[in-house]
Amino acid sequence: MFDVRRLVVLQEIARAGSLSAAAVALNYTTSAVSQQVTALERDVCCSLLVRGPSGARLTLAGRKLLEHAPAIMGAVAAAERDLASITAARPGVVRIASFASAAAVILPPAIAQVRRALPGVGVELVAVDPDDGVEMLRSGDADAAMVTEVPGERPEFPGISTMGVYNDEFFVVLPLGHRLAGRAEVALAELARDNWVVSTQTGQCPDTRVFRSACQRAGFEPTVSYRAEEYATVQGLVAAGLGVSLVPSLAALGSRPDVAVRRVSGHRPARTVAIATTSPPAPASVLAAVIGFIAAAGAATAESAVCSVAAHASSVA
Repeated sequence: MFDVRRLVVLQEIARAGSLSAAAVALNYTTSAVSQQVTALERDVCCSLLVRGPSGARLTLAGRKLLEHAPAIMGAVAAAERDLASITAARPGVVRIASFASAAAVILPPAIAQVRRALPGVGVELVAVDPDDGVEMLRSGDADAAMVTEVPGERPEFPGISTMGVYNDEFFVVLPLGHRLAGRAEVALAELARDNWVVSTQTGQCPDTRVFRSACQRAGFEPTVSYRAEEYATVQGLVAAGLGVSLVPSLAALGSRPDVAVRRVSGHRPARTVAIATTSPPAPASVLAAVIGFIAAAGAATAESAVCSVAAHASSVA
């Protein structure tokens, strides 16, 4: 094992071309630089420099060692960042990154339960999209993140541990004057000739893949007339008669009074809402307890969030 600080000295000698020039750059004496190199050569049991009157050049072993320098220094820097994030994190606080609809429906009762059961623990909620939430997770800026996945597909975020907490069924959203608005359930195939409003600018997110897969299963390629980032905008476009849409239940729970929300007949498309962590939390940890409350809130949501169709415009109760 060698001192990585000596590797920095070797890097500077290779860059500057001599021990004296490296000493100036590092604010060392030339003797100190020479001693660092000698100690590094002793540590690795081979010669790293050829010294001469015109300067110093790396041996084959020296060049090979410096090939590993970026990875070594990068790993050291990453370890320092991880330790700094642990030191900076407030004790007794669990930071959760979440997309809007999960933050509005699943997390509030879970956070309330944390307050009752773990009075010394606080929960910080950060509103971000799943991709950004996972980035926060990887960087240590969040302890957990709410994400969405497509059932049966490969993991959405490789290297991240996820646990499903809610099966989020998709519902058809129609203008009130639509020919099928009076139905209790609607087959997607009956909407094959309609224009569609979708909830994202790309075709890569789980929601879009669920939508595309459902249409394909129903035997048609959808005609997309409008795309929007937010489900509230989607519903507004549908209410104006500009198309129909497929919306997950968490977003449909806040449906407008001027749209009809109907269950899909036959195969019912769904996404999985999951809680993500960098690794499975220790069973007795605070994070494990908080995740348990989130899972319980998801189960309670599944029992209560049933699309009810009344004689008037539909609501999701």
